[in-house]
Amino acid sequence: MVRRSFVCLSLSLALLAGTAGAAFKDITDENLAQAAASLDALAIMEGDGVGNFEPNRSLTRAEFTKLAAASLGVGDATAYQSYTLFPDVLYTHWASGYIAAMVKSPDLAKKQIIRGNADGTFTPEKPVTYGEACTMLLRMLDYTTADVGPIWPNDYVVKAQSLGLTKGAASHGVNDPITRADAAIMLRNTLRTPTKGGEKLYTALSGSTPVENSILLATPETDSSLQAGQLRFYEGGQIVTRPAANSLDSALVGARGVVLFDKTATSKVKSFLPEVSERETYTVVRAERQQIVTKEGGQIAVGRKVPVVVQGALQDYIEAWFDIRQGQKVNLYYDKDHNLELIAVDNAFVSGDSYVWGVDTVAIPKGYRVERNGATIQEGDIQKYDVVTLDPTTQTALVSNTRITGVYQEATPSFRFPEKVKVLATEFPVSEKAAPTFDNTELGKKVTLLFDVSGQVRAAVPESELSASMNGIVTATTENEVTVQLFNGLTIKGPVEKAVKSVAVGQMVRLSQDTNGNLRVTEATRTTTNPGDWIVSRGVLGSKPVAPDVQVFERVSDNGPLNPLKLEDIKNDVISGKNIETVVTDPSGTVTALIIRDATGESWVWGLVEGASVVVEERVVGGDPNVEGSGIVIPIYDYKVKITTLEDGKPKTYTIDVVDQVDDLVGKPTPLGLPRAALSNTGEMNLISKKPIRVGAVTLQAFDGYQSVKTDAGVYPIADDVPVFVSRTNQLITLRQAKADYDAFVLYADAPLSEGGRICMISVS
Repeated sequence: MVRRSFVCLSLSLALLAGTAGAAFKDITDENLAQAAASLDALAIMEGDGVGNFEPNRSLTRAEFTKLAAASLGVGDATAYQSYTLFPDVLYTHWASGYIAAMVKSPDLAKKQIIRGNADGTFTPEKPVTYGEACTMLLRMLDYTTADVGPIWPNDYVVKAQSLGLTKGAASHGVNDPITRADAAIMLRNTLRTPTKGGEKLYTALSGSTPVENSILLATPETDSSLQAGQLRFYEGGQIVTRPAANSLDSALVGARGVVLFDKTATSKVKSFLPEVSERETYTVVRAERQQIVTKEGGQIAVGRKVPVVVQGALQDYIEAWFDIRQGQKVNLYYDKDHNLELIAVDNAFVSGDSYVWGVDTVAIPKGYRVERNGATIQEGDIQKYDVVTLDPTTQTALVSNTRITGVYQEATPSFRFPEKVKVLATEFPVSEKAAPTFDNTELGKKVTLLFDVSGQVRAAVPESELSASMNGIVTATTENEVTVQLFNGLTIKGPVEKAVKSVAVGQMVRLSQDTNGNLRVTEATRTTTNPGDWIVSRGVLGSKPVAPDVQVFERVSDNGPLNPLKLEDIKNDVISGKNIETVVTDPSGTVTALIIRDATGESWVWGLVEGASVVVEERVVGGDPNVEGSGIVIPIYDYKVKITTLEDGKPKTYTIDVVDQVDDLVGKPTPLGLPRAALSNTGEMNLISKKPIRVGAVTLQAFDGYQSVKTDAGVYPIADDVPVFVSRTNQLITLRQAKADYDAFVLYADAPLSEGGRICMISVS
């Protein structure tokens, strides 16, 4: 630890030492906590050595002078200690070196930061006033009376406020004393403000070139995958892990700011100087493909390409949304135009507070609510090997039964105390707390990994002691690999001994691994009995609670691929039990995944469909091989189906490889529905189609905006982005365009109105 002295009126130079990185227990305001943590790491402004910052205590003129000197790079004032420049500041005074440095140092003297009183004294023990503090800070930035104005201290206060030096500090009269809290925030603001000449004060505090516009993502205290002495940042669109000269307070995590380096070990981070940026923090209820639903009640729309930092990796949102878990905090960063530019998932609440139930010694504090998958359970429902995470901010014990079983294939640097392991052909980081649990495992043998609620490995158990059942959905296949999204939220991708046919994409499977490290997928058993009706708004299925982040899949035919749904896609509040094909529950009986059968209409995509076949090979059957032209030539076809639909108001065409020719789709484009899951299938598949139901013709006056339309059968809702088919030209246009140019409309629905049907296509001519 680096020992440093804390400036205090009642203490001498041999004072209590602060500890860089220690959180101050008497600070609750985030802005102050970040300012204090940053200055503490720089040895500018420290606590009392026992965890207190004393934010409400006033500062003396001597103390504020010391803070100003340290902010300008005067870390050691011993060289100036022998000077007596003011009769009331003898060389024996603890602050004499800092006061003398302000007057004698060539670089500081020209700034004229401090001046004595008219009688020649300095009055070091007098409380520093708001006006005096603003004056010193402006002089640190090279402003003079000619720049500010002749009326002191009022003109200095007005100038300081206009530059943002006082932003976030308490309001004071010009002659009122300031507190340590005010001083910390004003100093932080000053360090981030360019001088009159455009220079940056913080450059003098860094041993190498500071890194600007950085975001501190994690410390070892907030992310167990980091080793001691490491910090993780987001810089220039990349994740950067840097060594640290000392620990940083977790209050700085999530802030945007400047990375400052140690003066001696110039590659190591000394401190992080935060700015006040446009950052919003939410608690996740569930993440979906296009949005995040938050505990605060909002739904945050997220573009496919928005970068996301989750589990230490940087990915596009569309590739990472399923790794964002319920209960996690997400920090959202915006640019100057308030466009979402980054999402960082914060795992701070799992810092060192997760335990393996029945193995570790743990007691859930009195008054804590016990929760698994969003449902409240009893402590008695927790089972051995469940991972329990204590979240003090919400006083909740979060229980996870996420686990996988596979071959322990690789480990670094040691398989008995690893930092990273490879199981089920997938790499996982391992924290220092989890590493010792690998001591009873062996490379090449099967092992079960236990995960906490944030998806971090918490422990390893030999398969002979515990084995996990792993069901999920095949999301992709190649000749040599398969990708499975497990119902527990993890995604596994790895080699297969025998190629998995492309028709398996979208199917529910059971995953395992052989001793050679190859993945195996076999068809999983479906639920056969009626589980009861699902009341969506109440979150119950029969008598079982449904998790807020329940995974929902829908298929439209017996063996068709599964289409993932958002809860918001389900318009009907009641899904009949007869339409529920499979129910997945956790050990407490909470429903975590559902497969339903063609109950929402969202798993069909509507548009203009046409089929085509191409000869890709010709084979000769029969005949004399020595006689040219004998035998029968049999063509081998490659069958494809194309559908053109509307996405975001624009036509988009998809090509689907099919196993066999679809007779109904040969010829001119036809208005039809195809399974939505087929659009993302990269291999051949069996394909079905659905004809829309003709509702009838209406005029422009029948429409109620773009949400519904009145027909003889009743008022039909209109599907979002409903494609309008111009029969004369075989083109698709939007309903808005159609309304502008046509007066008569023929409506088609995906189902009868009594069964929740919607207008899925419209024809004009």
